[in-house]
Amino acid sequence: MKQRSENPGFPSRTELLLARARRAQQRGERRQAWVALREATLLAETDARVWALYAAACVKSNRLDEAERAFGQALYLRQRAHDTARAQALRVVMARLGVGRAA
Repeated sequence: MKQRSENPGFPSRTELLLARARRAQQRGERRQAWVALREATLLAETDARVWALYAAACVKSNRLDEAERAFGQALYLRQRAHDTARAQALRVVMARLGVGRAA
């Protein structure tokens, strides 16, 4: 579920945070990217994509416990939305990273 901006033509707060995280990652600023993605998960609690991006940032920052929880939340949201293809892709990523149970 994507958070829409209240003003047409302007990005939502979540979209702005995702853009900030992307720019920070491109500059190699992992902590700033992690913080922006963490805030985005608080704003878009039901967006599996945001949770998966946050989980990936946690892995890059070596926060594996938090990455496991975030991947689990993303997987739960994908399964709840009956998005089996993306849920399976998340399981594969989790298994490759050795994170979570990926069941």
